[in-house]
Amino acid sequence: MRYRRRLIQWFGLDDDPDGRLGLIDKALPHALHDLMLSDLAVRERATPADVPAGTARLFWRTGLGFVRFVADPEVRRRFGLAGATVHLAMNCDPHTRDRESIQAAKQFHLHLICWTRAELAALADPGPLERLGDLADAALLRQVLDPLAFLGADLVADAVADLPLGLAGADWLAPSPAEVVAGSRPAGAVLRLPGWQALDDPAFADLVGRLHGRLAPWAARLLGAFTGRSEPPPRWRRHRLLPRARIAANLARLPLSAASRAGLAVLAERLHDLPAPLAERLAAATPARRARLMTLNQPSYALCLQEARQENGRETRSGTGTGEGPAVYLCLQPKLFSGIGGAGLLRLAGVPCVRVRRGCGTFTAAQWAERARFQRAFAAFNEARLSGTPRLVCGPRRTFAGPPAGWVDGTAGDPGAAGRCNRDPCNDHVAQS
Repeated sequence: MRYRRRLIQWFGLDDDPDGRLGLIDKALPHALHDLMLSDLAVRERATPADVPAGTARLFWRTGLGFVRFVADPEVRRRFGLAGATVHLAMNCDPHTRDRESIQAAKQFHLHLICWTRAELAALADPGPLERLGDLADAALLRQVLDPLAFLGADLVADAVADLPLGLAGADWLAPSPAEVVAGSRPAGAVLRLPGWQALDDPAFADLVGRLHGRLAPWAARLLGAFTGRSEPPPRWRRHRLLPRARIAANLARLPLSAASRAGLAVLAERLHDLPAPLAERLAAATPARRARLMTLNQPSYALCLQEARQENGRETRSGTGTGEGPAVYLCLQPKLFSGIGGAGLLRLAGVPCVRVRRGCGTFTAAQWAERARFQRAFAAFNEARLSGTPRLVCGPRRTFAGPPAGWVDGTAGDPGAAGRCNRDPCNDHVAQS
């Protein structure tokens, strides 16, 4: 459903005057009880490394607030969230600005998603599931499961091998494709956190920024090994591939594990050049054709956070949302071709590689009203929880007036409302997940 204003509330720190954070009612929801947290800076800040430390910490504290909000017994009773599953997802793809990207809105943002037991019920029935082995369309298979889905875990392990985590109780899990296939862990490189409370530690925001600081130069080095160029190509262009023997020689000089080098050698056999005339024609082609033929420009990855409810094949006890429950998985998924974002490829209810399709189905009028009540209630909860933060400034909470007006009123106190918030810079209107 389209409507004009999607900003629910803005807030931020007075020592970061360039930007504010905003709670956004998403254009294409993933679930009935979801919303988006986004950087609203006038100057585009697309990656975790672009956001000042104080604002980054406020960002992740709000993510933790969402987890604690949906774990509150009264909130669960009011909105029917018993047995719900929480998922936080961030997409980072700052350089893909021609074909459809996993980060359609380039501002640094986080999907806050709560799936109810009813929404997950379909996964309990194997009937409607689309299994990867049953997909006859190779291009569709590549879009659902990126060629880097399994190789990416090895590549991330290489990139961060000597990076101090600086976060107590956090440790990387060794790559295990078998556990991914079994559904006991999500695809990608997995960092095990001691619990949700880790997001409240200033070291967590710092770690996410430092992880990006490792992934970006590694992506550039790999691009150089394949093409001889380390910078992103211009729009509607892709760098030409080097001869395969030259690629192999370049990879041999990089500090890669044997598994990474072997996987990249296989990938080199499958890649083809994209001639400039064809790339130019793709500008007028369908999104599906662009995604079929054009890689994403690196670095491109998803960062996902969800409870580690299955470990070693066993269900752990349900968490309380306050950090005393089970561990939390931080999953990094590098992307190359994938047409879906981080919020659309994850493990849910023990089923591996669940693809969430946005914009499918409809909400009733009653559901739209409940969605707005849920979002506004979280805004109030978040504001109260952050109220003791030094130098915090908050705009008023808006009210959902229904389509086409959207969220209205309460803009008088926002000095940037006319130039920043009302343009809804965080509408993720390109259906990528």
